[in-house]
Amino acid sequence: MPEWTLGAIKARGLQLEASCKAPECRNFYVFDLDRLIASVGHEYPLSGIPPMTCAHCGGPLKIELAMLHPEPENDGPA
Repeated sequence: MPEWTLGAIKARGLQLEASCKAPECRNFYVFDLDRLIASVGHEYPLSGIPPMTCAHCGGPLKIELAMLHPEPENDGPA
């Protein structure tokens, strides 16, 4: 399978997330994919993203792909 790129992630309706692996933290991040693409381009490989640490505790982050879930439709008051 070809390597994932930022453009391929966006084209497939996925998002890029990260979670802190420190058991006492578990902070969660969702990356702004449009901003990343604007910065480094559609063809930037997922493997090119350097290791990152949690802004809260400094623990290591694990990057993952996730499906975008559609917003629930608002049919008015229940």
